[in-house]
Amino acid sequence: MKNRRILGTTLIIIMIILIGLSIAMIASVSFPRGLKEYNNHYYFLTRQIVWIIIGTAFFMFTAFFKYTKYKKIRGLLYFSGLGLLGAVLLFGREVNGAQRWIKIGSLSIQPSEFAKLILIIYLAGLMDFLKKKKKKSIEILFTLLLPIMAYAFLILSQKAFSSTVQIVVIGLTMVFVSGVKLNQFLFVVFSLGTLGVSAILAMPYRVKRILGHLGDNDEVYQLKQSLIAIGSGRLIGKFYGNGFQKYFYLPEIHTDYIFSGYAEETGFIGGILLISLYMVLLGIILITIIKIKDMYAKYLLIGILSMFSLQIIGNLAVVIGLVPSTGIPLPILSYGGSTTIVTMAALGIVYNIIKSLYKQEIERE
Repeated sequence: MKNRRILGTTLIIIMIILIGLSIAMIASVSFPRGLKEYNNHYYFLTRQIVWIIIGTAFFMFTAFFKYTKYKKIRGLLYFSGLGLLGAVLLFGREVNGAQRWIKIGSLSIQPSEFAKLILIIYLAGLMDFLKKKKKKSIEILFTLLLPIMAYAFLILSQKAFSSTVQIVVIGLTMVFVSGVKLNQFLFVVFSLGTLGVSAILAMPYRVKRILGHLGDNDEVYQLKQSLIAIGSGRLIGKFYGNGFQKYFYLPEIHTDYIFSGYAEETGFIGGILLISLYMVLLGIILITIIKIKDMYAKYLLIGILSMFSLQIIGNLAVVIGLVPSTGIPLPILSYGGSTTIVTMAALGIVYNIIKSLYKQEIERE
């Protein structure tokens, strides 16, 4: 009972705080763009609130849907994901050189975001099945790699390189804990790394972006503005609503660069508090992985932990210039429907497993 109360309650509290911060920051940093492009101060805020409501519905569903039932529908989910990714190539909308979105009415969804969680659910079920069948290491390795590479190929075809890297890293993290031999795993990592470098060199715009990141030209314009925003926040920030970068100096300040806008208005202290919230969130998932006995639940949580860790670390690495600019949203905080829904759904699965942890403790007593 103690674990569920502490872990589950803390998870809900962290979610509510992050949602509140998301609404507050999007209201602050997006209104100039909303007014200029849509003649509506609250255009982005209104849409984000809609996404949060939908995301909350997904959270409620996954929080009360027994996680073990995903084993039976993992194949259906996986092929649905394949269908969505294929539909993007046929009917997708191109934005900033990448064809990642499908337009449904007035809304757009990004199937590659949903693919991350679907792949986690599919691989967890497959890993559980292969473990019970006591398959050999090499059989497990190739059986898990095939569905990962199918998703990666379709997402790479959308010119969404960063999403492809995320899918592959999440998949490899799960392969690593599946019990395959280390030398076989390292060979796969080396081979995929070589393919990744080849994929970068094959596209001049990717090479240009990396070289631009190392130089001093327009390629690093967003990074410069991001660092100005973070640096000008100093210790306690310019206070809510007083940031300057939102006035068209930092174009994506409400999406991938929302941390920069947040740090400008809340300063170093606000930045540390936000990072601490994410650390607590990841800590809750890690503690649940350690305590839960069910291996299938562990596999699910490891995949979700790697997805969130990758997004948080990747986003912060972009905004401070450790890696070239690329589209990685900050979980819950960034504007965006697909990322909000997937994040909330994943947290619902975590909450459902925490409830199972409670039952596990009752049975032990």
